[in-house]
Amino acid sequence: MCVTLKYVKTQKRNVTIALPAELVREAKARAAKQGISLNAWIHENLDRAVRFGDNYITAGEKFLHASKDGLYKVPKGKWNRDELYRT
Repeated sequence: MCVTLKYVKTQKRNVTIALPAELVREAKARAAKQGISLNAWIHENLDRAVRFGDNYITAGEKFLHASKDGLYKVPKGKWNRDELYRT
């Protein structure tokens, strides 16, 4: 997946944060899999979270909920092929 972020004359600020060592190791591994630096990986993910916010999370929750129920509703009890296509 390739993500291109476009900014026009945006000032950058350095931010210092303290994170658990295991979280940093996992984040570095994910960044490496994408072939980008940890800084770039954090930038992309933070930007995505800020831009999409609740809509991004809600869409993911809806997907997970739907995947638990399955894509199709199969009637309980006896049924035949024709009945499945009518529902």
